[in-house]
Amino acid sequence: MSDRRRVVVIGVGQLRGNRDKDPARAREPLELVDGAVRAAASDAGVDAEGLAGVDTVGVVQIVSWAHRDAAADVATRIGATGAHTLVSGVGGHQPVHTLAVLADRIASGDAELALLCGGEAQASVDLLGATDDPTTAPGWSRDPGGPGTFSRETGGTERMWDLGLVGPVRIYPLWENRLRADLGQSFARSQEWSAQIYAGFTQVAAGNDAAWNPTPLTPEEIATVGPRNRMICFPYPLRMNALNKVDQAAAVLLASEDAADRLGVPQDRRVHLYAAAEDADCEDVLERPSYGGSAGLGRSLDRALEAAGTTAADLSVVDLYSCFPVVPKLAALHLGLAQDAQLSVTGGLTAFGGPHNDYSTHALVAAVRALRERGGTGLVYANGEYLTKHATVVLGTAPAPSPDFVRVQPSGTPDTVPVDDGWVGELTVETYTVEYDRAGSPARGYVIGATPAGDRCGVRVSRTDTATLDALVDPDAEPVGRTGLVHEVDGRRVFTLATP
Repeated sequence: MSDRRRVVVIGVGQLRGNRDKDPARAREPLELVDGAVRAAASDAGVDAEGLAGVDTVGVVQIVSWAHRDAAADVATRIGATGAHTLVSGVGGHQPVHTLAVLADRIASGDAELALLCGGEAQASVDLLGATDDPTTAPGWSRDPGGPGTFSRETGGTERMWDLGLVGPVRIYPLWENRLRADLGQSFARSQEWSAQIYAGFTQVAAGNDAAWNPTPLTPEEIATVGPRNRMICFPYPLRMNALNKVDQAAAVLLASEDAADRLGVPQDRRVHLYAAAEDADCEDVLERPSYGGSAGLGRSLDRALEAAGTTAADLSVVDLYSCFPVVPKLAALHLGLAQDAQLSVTGGLTAFGGPHNDYSTHALVAAVRALRERGGTGLVYANGEYLTKHATVVLGTAPAPSPDFVRVQPSGTPDTVPVDDGWVGELTVETYTVEYDRAGSPARGYVIGATPAGDRCGVRVSRTDTATLDALVDPDAEPVGRTGLVHEVDGRRVFTLATP
């Protein structure tokens, strides 16, 4: 018989700060986190003495402002001076990953009461023009202070940097364009589907107390390109892109059942963690076997459900990561959910807001609240980097089917395909995107294709090749599957689409 223990969520809290962008009301991320933690403690009915009993603190990496050790700072603020602390790495999967780490510590007996939290103040940082100059943002921490930074490796591999294919806005459209072609959808139908999903998210965000944009929008307002909704990278206009310029924080309190009993948490306030599963695809986007799906995403979803002893058909609450429409599409397709299913109880990373790595901490808050209200079983899926890292958690109001929390970690090496970085010659388009300038014109393109030998090749489209750029964004013609030519211009390889 297992000597591991059940794990329950006993409290959740979140907040939104400085929505009006008032410099006098700007607060650094740790101040926001502190408020969310206090809200989670209040939700659990835990007083200051009980909060000081937290023995493990996990903080999702803060991006908008640099802290030397945010987890230790949070532990000090709540009086949990002897707590084990950890700060996550980079990626939108990190809240669920960190939740799994904390839950595993409780299940194994290494912890009794754990805190997951995170927060960002990107809107206020941008408002203040904050740097490491103390006079710019008085009262903000200076250890070390200043906006956070990412390593070059976070952006992508050297091959991706050389091509310029880095940054979420350029990469996620590659999957959207390929998925549309694989499903045989017209451009109009695919965009309508994306807009319907995101319009639904705005309805959910309108009822979320911490949402950054709580105004419902219609599918037409989301899909129609215009001055307030310019095209960013084809096929995504602004309202289909995650919004990271927000001030938001969230916190989740976890406990063993014994600790919950000692703290007097009522049974109807507890949400049980059943299982979590993590997986990954290869880091180099050019080496991915497919752009119409994600093997790591599928494995994460399947293994979490299997370990929890349930199926997608049994879920009453679902929250799928939504930095761009293709992510919830892929997850929903894999789960076999109806096209009109509610895919978020949070509101999505555009309407609710996308606080860098921390969105899915808010998703956990929303899922717990929804489960308390509806009962049943829920699933939260989080995605990191470029459909690279995947983390899924299954939770519910009934005691776990298994006598303990189950954590499934990645196993094996992600599949890859060979890449020919020097290819010159014929190329068949596998997927593509076109980046637009602020005037609304196609500015540069990226094409990923297959050589006649079957190798992968990534190449740019010159901004001066307006014929190819226009053909790639023609809503009435599908570029995937067409051929073109990779050739050299001024020492750099570029792609020209063949005339049909």
